[in-house]
Formats: sequence, structure tokens, C-alpha cells
Amino acid sequence: MDERLQLAIDAVRAAAKICRKIQARLVSEDSLTKKDRSPVTIADFASQAVICKTLHGRFPEIPIMGEEDARALRQSENQLILDKINLFLEDWSREEILEWIDRGGSAATDYFWTVDPIDGTKGFLRGEQYAVALALLNKGQVEIGVLGCPNLPFDENSDGGTIFYARRGFGSYVIRLDGADKEINRVSENTSADLTRVMESVESGHANHDMQGQIMADLGDRAQSVRFDSQVKYAVLARGDAEVYLRLPNPEKPDYREKIWDHAAGVLIVEEAGGRVTDMHGKAMDFSSGRQLQNNRGVIVSNGLVHGEILRLIEKFSS
Repeated sequence: MDERLQLAIDAVRAAAKICRKIQARLVSEDSLTKKDRSPVTIADFASQAVICKTLHGRFPEIPIMGEEDARALRQSENQLILDKINLFLEDWSREEILEWIDRGGSAATDYFWTVDPIDGTKGFLRGEQYAVALALLNKGQVEIGVLGCPNLPFDENSDGGTIFYARRGFGSYVIRLDGADKEINRVSENTSADLTRVMESVESGHANHDMQGQIMADLGDRAQSVRFDSQVKYAVLARGDAEVYLRLPNPEKPDYREKIWDHAAGVLIVEEAGGRVTDMHGKAMDFSSGRQLQNNRGVIVSNGLVHGEILRLIEKFSS
């Protein structure tokens, strides 16, 4: 296996296991609040610190762009949060924790890692689905993608979590979180005439649920709505358990652009499984504009076989 891919899997596995431990012991006071009112748990910080330390230890020359930084943790009123992180990273000093979180503060370059230490924080807080997401970008193209899905079972007989991963040109795979077993991901072969399982975000503010509802209604009885938090939706689609993931832009937020760490890993995992990802206008996702997908509006993910039909319906309901 490619050394960078193996390191990425190792980093995500370590972070996912820390997140599972924290989620098992989580209490309401273990969260801060960002300016946008989304909660940030001690798991976000611990996860980013673990990933940054793992990546930097082997490839110190590759910058890391993470979602979090340690500014809030350096404030005196948040020292209790830092103390609680230290309970799970007990071999680290407090300064090491802060340093490794901030190691994810790099800007976009031609070649860099991007990490979302917990994608779907509200799902995490509800004890539901969330993902640890890591991707390696090379001149705007996703080269490696890894998703740790601690609450997504490998099969119906297990509950130990999964890791999905892909390297461009080498396929898409899923393994158990503990590393045992491996399966190839392949998207569903359902067409628009078959059952079409459509995934949406749980949080209503993340998308245009009215238009998505119109699309579902047009598809009729063959459509089935499924809601998940985070890039777990990419994982579910990649292994053939859904046909479509819609994230149409909220009309009340016309200037909003998606963050690259919310999609980079998932996009490659789906594409390498045989699926297709575009924006709402059918344009390929452009990861060359820094922290945001500035040149795209909305995200449409499918098994490829129903993609044209979904784009047609979007055009119909947009006019």
C-alpha cells in the first residue's frame, strides 16, 4: 500500500478511536460554541491533534489545513476543556496538545492535507453518525481520501465502526475500524426507474430542503429519503446503500460556499467506487481555490446512473 495512504489510515483510525472514547463519556459541558453556534467538542480538538502529530511525524514537509485551531483553548475560561482533552491524551503535555492542534493551521498550497477532525459534530453530540475526514490534495485534485465512521457498522452483524479509503486510480475500499477484513466499494446499479434512496443532511440549515422535497416528489413512490450527518453519506453511497446525496444550497445563504474538508475525502471515495460527484450545474468539484469550493454551488453525488435525471430535475425546479 502507498505509504501516504497507510499513514492517513493510521491517523484516522487513531483519531476515530479517541472520538469513540470521548463520545462514550461525553457530557453537555464538554462543548464550546463557535461563532456560527455549532458546538465544538473536546473530541474535535483531540482528533485534530492526533492526526496532525501522526502526519507531521512522517511527512513534515506536507502542510496540514485543519478545521480547528487552539485559540479558544488558550483562554483562561476554557482551561477545563483543555484539562479534559488531557484526560484522553494523557501522555501529552498541555502545550503539546495546543501545538499539534495548531499544526493544522496551514494555508492551501499545491500539495497539502486537509482534515475535518469531526465532520457532523451535532451528530456526534446526539450519539449518531459522524466522520473523521482526511484528504491529500495535489494541485487541486484529491489524491487520497480517508473517512473514519466510528458509528457506521461494517455489516449487519457488527457495530465496531468502519474506515473507508481511496487512492486515485486504485479503487475504493472499506475496512473495519480495528483493521480486520476488507471489501471493495461499488456503487448501486439502480437506475432512475428503480428504487432511488436519496440522502440529505439532518440539519435543515445545511441545504435547500424545499427543492430537494420537490425532486423527491417528482421521483414518486420509487424515492426513499434517508438522512445522515456528515460525510458518512458519501460512505453509504460508495458501498451501494443509496443512489443519491443532495446538498443543494440554501437560498437564504446565497454567498455560502462549501468547505473543502467537508467533501474532499468523500468525493474521491465515491468516484473510485464508480459514482459521480458534481455541483448542481453539473460541474466537477473544484478544489483549487483554497479553503472553500468557490467555483461550485451545491453538491450532487450519485451512483452515476441517476445523475442526469437529478440534474434535469434541478434545472426544472430552478427555473
